[in-house]
Amino acid sequence: MMPVIAFVLVRTVPGTSHELIASRKIKGVKMAHSVFGRYDAVLVLAAKDLEELSKTIYEVVEKHPNVVHTETLIAMPYPPREVKQPLEKPHTVISFHCPSCHHLVEQGSTICPFCGYVFQ
Repeated sequence: MMPVIAFVLVRTVPGTSHELIASRKIKGVKMAHSVFGRYDAVLVLAAKDLEELSKTIYEVVEKHPNVVHTETLIAMPYPPREVKQPLEKPHTVISFHCPSCHHLVEQGSTICPFCGYVFQ
């Protein structure tokens, strides 16, 4: 099961966002940064399900004494990536044109696979 990821935009009491940023140490908080703009901080949370996510938001973030307002953006789930097979190791192929039919022939060939010309 994929984790639920959320971005929590937070308004704090002016000048106190640094105290909220210390919440990086709380389980489920993956990143926390003070920001400029309409909000004072952004937290990135990860949880196993919506219940665990809401518990972290309501019991930890919103109960913080300096939090005035929050807005939560839940990331859209994405399909798992396909595992791509590694490419074959490239190798150099040297070729030349058959003097009879002018097709490209790999060096070391003794006969043209296209016209049957025998190389000397």
